[in-house]
Amino acid sequence: GDIIIIDSPTMNSIVDRTNGFLDTIKGHGFNIVAQQDGKGNLQTSMTIVEDLLQAHSNVVAVFGGNDPTALGILAAVNAAGLKNTLIYGVDGSPDFKTELVKDGSLLRATGAQSPINIADKSVEVLYNYLSGKEVDSRYPVQTFLITKDNVKQYGTDGWQ
Repeated sequence: GDIIIIDSPTMNSIVDRTNGFLDTIKGHGFNIVAQQDGKGNLQTSMTIVEDLLQAHSNVVAVFGGNDPTALGILAAVNAAGLKNTLIYGVDGSPDFKTELVKDGSLLRATGAQSPINIADKSVEVLYNYLSGKEVDSRYPVQTFLITKDNVKQYGTDGWQ
């Protein structure tokens, strides 16, 4: 089906997320009807999607490069009265997770990482560095998908 992507070309993390999304859906029959810069912002994304939905009201999904973008998309889709358009974000934010668990929510999933674990690892690496130990130049961050089926595992009132 038809998909809209709301990205943010000035934010490296959102560029990487969008590229990952595009790589994943390639060859699966999706048609990208619009891709625009939501600036990683709820209000900007909402306004853009309100306009896009006038021309593309049959979209099956909208991808937002972060959770504030996805929440702006949700507001626009709800205002348009669409009931079958699925929305995806990235962050695992408490606001997204709170909306995700609501009955009838069009939010489907958020790709997430754990800011708590990132901070713990950063402190560990810094401590090792300051202690004269050798440290790697890169520490990949574990990511995971939060859906309505597993959100209770992460909770809705804070970051995972």
